[in-house]
Amino acid sequence: MLSKIFTIVLALAINAYGNGGLKPTPQSPPGDGKVGQKAKDFTLKTFSGEKVSLSDHKGKVVLLDFWASWCTPCREEMPYLDILQKTYGSEAFAVLAINIDNQPKNALGFLKRYSIKLTPLWDEKKEVVSVYDVQTMPSSVLIDQRGFIRLIQSGFQVEDFQKYKREIEKLLKENRRKSTTQQAGEKLGL
Repeated sequence: MLSKIFTIVLALAINAYGNGGLKPTPQSPPGDGKVGQKAKDFTLKTFSGEKVSLSDHKGKVVLLDFWASWCTPCREEMPYLDILQKTYGSEAFAVLAINIDNQPKNALGFLKRYSIKLTPLWDEKKEVVSVYDVQTMPSSVLIDQRGFIRLIQSGFQVEDFQKYKREIEKLLKENRRKSTTQQAGEKLGL
C-alpha cells in the first residue's frame, strides 16, 4: 500500500516539476510547431531595415531564439547564444535572435550593455512569436538543415547551453556525414 502511495506521489511530483506549474515544458511545442514538423518560414527586418527570412538559411542548422530586453533569463542566455554563433557560425549554423520589444532602442541598448554581437530580428507586429505560439521568454527552436524542428526549449538555465551544443554538434555531424556520402555517390556516378 505504501509503495502505491509513494508511486502516485512521485508521479505527481515529476509531473508538477516537469511542466513548471503552468509553463510549458522544454519538450512542449510552441503552438502547432512540434518536434519533427517543418518549421514555418517567415521574413523579419533587422533594426537597420534589412530583410531576413528563415528560408535564407536553407541547408543550415538554425536556432530561433525569441527574447526581450525586459526578460531576466534572456540576459543570461544571450551571451551563450553569442558564443554558439561564434563557435559554429562557420559550419552552416545560424542564430536568429527574434526580439519582441515594442521599442527598438530597448533591444539595442540591451545588446550594447551586454556586448552581444548577434544581429537581432524585430518581430514588431508579434507575428512570428504568434505563429510559433511562444508563451515564455526566452524560447528557442532548433531547426535542422532540412527545415524540421528538432528541439524546443522554453525558458533558460545555464545547463541548457550544453544541451544546445550537443544538439547542434549532432546536427552538424549528421550534415557532414550526409555530405560525405553524397560526394562519394557523385564520384561513383550515383
